[in-house]
Amino acid sequence: MTLVDELAKLHEVQKIDAQIYQREQAIKALDSGNLLKQKAIELMKQHEAAKAELQKAEAALCNRELELKGVEQKRAVVHEKLYSGRITNPKELGDIEKDEQMLDAQIRQIEEVVLELMQQAEDARTTEAKLHGEFDAAKRKWQETMGRTQTETARLEKEIAALRPERDQHAAQVEKPLLRRYDDIRQRREGIGMAMTANDMCPACHIKLTPQVLHRLREGEDLTFCENCARILAWAFHKLPANEEEDSV
Repeated sequence: MTLVDELAKLHEVQKIDAQIYQREQAIKALDSGNLLKQKAIELMKQHEAAKAELQKAEAALCNRELELKGVEQKRAVVHEKLYSGRITNPKELGDIEKDEQMLDAQIRQIEEVVLELMQQAEDARTTEAKLHGEFDAAKRKWQETMGRTQTETARLEKEIAALRPERDQHAAQVEKPLLRRYDDIRQRREGIGMAMTANDMCPACHIKLTPQVLHRLREGEDLTFCENCARILAWAFHKLPANEEEDSV
């Protein structure tokens, strides 16, 4: 078995490895959804805070409204006593009238506070609704992204799994020392351990090959490496029919 034959077999392994590597990189490039998840979590926290503020504002409003109702009830009792005709003592009537005036002033004061609290509650309700909508949208976008990522990952992993037996079959035909050396280079060089060229360029790193390297390639007797990227090189015309070129890695 000549070196040229071994490299031809190794190139079959490389072609499958390139397909596997491409899919592995595609999986890595998929959106993990982490940024969208963090955004959704942050919006959830903001919504929970807004919800708490709304509950606080509504509770304060409710308390003031109950206070107003209580004072109004007291005022109604005083008003009824003042104009019932049952009390004729001028001093006592004067005291009751003062009580009514005091309660009227208290009611006006509480009503002003109630109006302010109503506005605060309305603002808090608007903020809570806005953040609730933003959180729902962010959560939905994150879930949709994760769904697409999981679907695409499953598809690519299935394709990788289908390629591995074919890869193993071709790798078994390559001499183990050469395969080990190739695998070591491939792991360090972005999934490409060898390149087959039909000109004076390394198709893996696109660097022009020196005349000495080209000579060794054409001879095909010694294992040749690219002086720039250190990948194994093979001369395409040793493998292909005359006048047919293959410039793919």
